[in-house]
This record gives sequence, C-alpha cells and structure tokens, in this order.
Amino acid sequence: MRKQLRKLAYQAEITIREATESEPRKLVGLIPYNKPSVDMGSVEIITPTAFDKTLSDRADVKALVSHDASKVLGSVKAGTLRLTSTDNGLLAEVDLPNTTFANDVWETVRRGDVTTMSFGFYPINERTEIQNGKEVHYLTEVRLLEVSFAVAWPAYEDTTSMARAVRGVNLDKLEAVLAKETIESNDLAVVKDTIEKLRALLEPSPSTTEAAQSTSAGDFLASLYAAAMHKEK
Repeated sequence: MRKQLRKLAYQAEITIREATESEPRKLVGLIPYNKPSVDMGSVEIITPTAFDKTLSDRADVKALVSHDASKVLGSVKAGTLRLTSTDNGLLAEVDLPNTTFANDVWETVRRGDVTTMSFGFYPINERTEIQNGKEVHYLTEVRLLEVSFAVAWPAYEDTTSMARAVRGVNLDKLEAVLAKETIESNDLAVVKDTIEKLRALLEPSPSTTEAAQSTSAGDFLASLYAAAMHKEK
C-alpha cells in the first residue's frame, strides 16, 4: 500500500543572504533533527537518518513557496537548491530567481512576517510512541519531495495527517454514513463518536481568538449532529 504524501511544518529561522558580485541572493533555512514539529493534534520528529537516502540518491527535490508547485524557487537538479545534512538538521539553501513571487518571499522573510519552513515527503519508515497521552511519530526514513519557505499557516495538509489529528476517528466510515439519504439509529453512534473526538481537539485555549474559533467549531459540530438526527428514520 502506497503511503500518502505528508507535509510537516517547523517554526524555523529563515535567513537571507544578499547578492554579491559572484553569488545570487539566497534564502537559508534549517529543518531540525530531534525536535517536535508544529503540534496539530500529533507531533512528528525527524531523526538524523531521515533524509540519508534522498541525499545519497541525489533526488530532484524542489524548493517551493508554501507548497505551491507553480511557484518554484529552485531545484537540486538545476543546482539552485542545495541540501546538506548537518549535526543540527537538514540545511536548505536556495538561490532565488528574479520573479515576482520570489521577490515577494524575499521581502516577507526580510521583514520577519514569516518564519516557518515546511516540507513535503512520503514516509518510508517510522515508529510511534505515546508520550503524555499524545502520539509522537519518529520519522527514521522519508522520501523528500520538496522544501517550502514562507509558510504562513503551518498545518498538516493531507488526509493521513488529518486523520492523525483526530485520533481514532474513522473518517471514511463517517463520510459513508453522512452520504446516506436516511441514517439508521445505529449509525448515530459513529456521528456521536466523531463529534466527541473532534470536540476534544477544539477545547478553548486561553486566547480569546482561539476560544472564539472553538465556539464556532462547536456550533458546527452541533449542527452536524442535528442534521444526522433529522435524517434518522
């Protein structure tokens, strides 16, 4: 079974290097080893061996703007993206092209508006541990596809990672239930279970903004349950 593409974000320092007479301007960022990713319900940790095969195979990894494949900043094949495994993490250095979107990225990084790096990959080998009631996934080997600079809203963006974020929820089963014209009484257990697990992830935080978002999400879950009840025979 083919493992699905995952995208993982880190709060990382992205630095700029001004152009010189012999070198183009560059962005440099580090994907750290042995440090937790942005927490979106579960945490992933990159081990120092994770990128070894990608680097030894000289895979044509791309540098993108926020995972947008139409905005390529550089590539390993062209020599405009260089990836180096260091003691601290995977160092990514990209020569910026003279394009509008590259100029925009340069300016937003220079101003400090965005500080997050992310990368897209296929997991090859990993192990999972439960720490303090939370899933922690140690990635020991991945197939790296792209590194992204200037990620404004770090998040897991694929169904596999989203399923992890709602631990234990069978989203396929829920989708099948909601697709029915009428819902049987025993189907309501699936809806109730999903709502409870989603609600647990949406508990209000001390932040007023986040609390407001949680309330809105709670209203949505209530509406979901009401819709299911309306369909019930």
